[in-house]
Amino acid sequence: MNPAGPPPPGYGQFQPPPVRAAELVVYSEKSRSAAILLSIFLGIFGADRFYLGQFGLGIMKLITLGGFGIWATIDVILLALGQLKDSEGKKLRPPHIVVGTPRVPASHVLLAGILAGNLGVDRFLLGQTGLGVAKLLTCGGCGVWHLIDIVLAATGSLHDAQGNSLLWD
Repeated sequence: MNPAGPPPPGYGQFQPPPVRAAELVVYSEKSRSAAILLSIFLGIFGADRFYLGQFGLGIMKLITLGGFGIWATIDVILLALGQLKDSEGKKLRPPHIVVGTPRVPASHVLLAGILAGNLGVDRFLLGQTGLGVAKLLTCGGCGVWHLIDIVLAATGSLHDAQGNSLLWD
């Protein structure tokens, strides 16, 4: 017999720590990958803003041809950093492909690819030095490799030198 009496309820069972509502992230049904690709390829026509449900901004962007390209460029950067939200104020849903232990932030690789992909900076960030040098020497494969890497990074299909996925916030 146990002189201390019966154990308290729940004794010996794992109790997960409580989750605070502020820690939960409610993602939009809109994809961050789709928004980035629309912004890169059709951003001057406001396709990214229309996709996000921001029709007024989409019309303004269409009329001004992406603010003469300046607004379109800023939107690509903001989407790469994960700062633009949908019309309801929700964060865009990141790619759900996870392989290995992601360590390299996707936003860094996307920005490097968009701004200096022709120089191979994105491949250097991924630890792929040989591919970075090849991309540098070929000017991003005359731009083709550059665009393919941006699409791969935006869709979550690009991996670091160890084969790990990109780290999405």
